[in-house]
Amino acid sequence: MTQASGKQTRSSMTDDATVRRLTDALWRSLDRYRGVLNVIEFGEVVLVLLYMRGRPAWQVLADGSSNAERAIAADWSANGEDVVLLSPLLQSLRRADDARQLAPLVELVDRIDPDDVPLPQVFGAMLDQVSGAVGKGGGEFYTPRSITELASGLLEPVQSDRVLDPCCKTGGFPAAIADRLLRQGKEAEQLTVAISDYSVRSCALAYLNLRLRGVVPQVLPWAAESLPTGAPESRYDVVTANPPFNMSNWSGDRGLGGWWRYGAPPAHNSNFAWLQYVIASLNPDGRAAVVMPYGAGLSENTHERNIRAAMLNDGAVSAVIALPGQMFPGTDIPVTLWLLQRSPAGPPYEVLFVDATGLGSVQQRHRRTLAGADIEKIVETYRRWREHRLDAVAGFAAGVPIEKLRSDGYRLNPRAYITPIDEAPDLRTRARQVEELTRRLDRLAEQAARLDRTIESHLKELFL
Repeated sequence: MTQASGKQTRSSMTDDATVRRLTDALWRSLDRYRGVLNVIEFGEVVLVLLYMRGRPAWQVLADGSSNAERAIAADWSANGEDVVLLSPLLQSLRRADDARQLAPLVELVDRIDPDDVPLPQVFGAMLDQVSGAVGKGGGEFYTPRSITELASGLLEPVQSDRVLDPCCKTGGFPAAIADRLLRQGKEAEQLTVAISDYSVRSCALAYLNLRLRGVVPQVLPWAAESLPTGAPESRYDVVTANPPFNMSNWSGDRGLGGWWRYGAPPAHNSNFAWLQYVIASLNPDGRAAVVMPYGAGLSENTHERNIRAAMLNDGAVSAVIALPGQMFPGTDIPVTLWLLQRSPAGPPYEVLFVDATGLGSVQQRHRRTLAGADIEKIVETYRRWREHRLDAVAGFAAGVPIEKLRSDGYRLNPRAYITPIDEAPDLRTRARQVEELTRRLDRLAEQAARLDRTIESHLKELFL
């Protein structure tokens, strides 16, 4: 076990307010770097230092006996690792050091005691801080923690699982899986994790994020190289992904390779390339969770509809969960979480739909977060459905037979199949609403009459 990984077992006991105070103190240092580093680069510097805080080489860095880049190189070489993976992050670190602005930040990080506050928790909070500050672009490298924790609960990982995230961003999904095991008192180091992404920076941050938990992931070739082939060379027990939505020209100039089990995806949109890629990456008993735009389940594109139909008829889609809006920084795009499987037990009979759009609460920066009780409600619903113990829950969940989906054109729209909650009408409220609408209609009618008179007057002046 690495020095940092043993501390994470106490993460659930750490007060969130304490972590927030620490990250706020670190974030206020951004002013010192104006003109030297942008927001993302500053975040990278802090995250690298947070990782180093749990390493043996930290002391020589804190004492000023070595510069940060040399300390990191020494730490990685001691473990037989190639520091070239961190090259994009080291560039930001070097700029801060050249501007003689690194020492105060090192001093701040040195005040964090890993025995009191688990570094993975601070690391995650800082990632959240950076994504919020970046705004809309933050979603390109960060998956909200609510979604990663939900996926971890739904997939029920075990220590011996082989895990893949082919579009890992900053490692949120596999980190949540490791955290879940640690909360259960298990050792995360036994996990086999493979990661890939379009961004070298994202892979580097994901690597540090997982190393803090004692997991040393394998870094696979870029997703841009492997996605057009249809699947990586290896198979996994658990696959997670939050790929770029609706990506055009995803296969590049090389065109498609490999074999697409459910049909060749359209060149203008990568959504069903990713879904098939994930399924093809699973072991026979594997399971997966993939974030998709809401429209992927409703697309009328011939290729996508045919692929969706083939996936459903094969039993590859287990559940589709509609998530609340405002979860991603800078955008309110509605998203769904698809639960997939390689080999369902027996013939497919139905798909579970969950409408979780009404769950959660708005927290900092106007972003919605699912509380632990919200996540548990969804996980328990899915578990009961898997055990054939779930009746339809009005306003929340329903299992829909494949025959029904087939007759409806294989559309995966959770809200279309979930019975709304019957609510007795409030007659007084309705009366007030009708009265207000009537007044508004009268005002609009008066405005229309005035406009008619004005137009008529102008026409007379023009002798028309």
